[in-house]
Amino acid sequence: MKDILIKLTEYTFALKDALERTNESSERPNITKHLAAAAEMYALLYKHETIEAIDHIVHAECRSYSRSNLSGELGENVEKKWGSFIDATGIGL
Repeated sequence: MKDILIKLTEYTFALKDALERTNESSERPNITKHLAAAAEMYALLYKHETIEAIDHIVHAECRSYSRSNLSGELGENVEKKWGSFIDATGIGL
């Protein structure tokens, strides 16, 4: 569980960095939505201490990313951190 929380934290900070640094105002609502989902996942993992508690959010976030990728280097960093988090969870997509 510790590795998963570390990866989720790295993903969350990548989103925070993207929100602060993006020049694309149209991306801000998407980034904010992803930050809210990250916060919810963190709370559920803390409360339930099981990956199953976040399964539905992970799948929803994956669908969301397929429709609205973030641009540039910031987007690449977010995607990289998201991928590392997904790999750590072992959730099949």
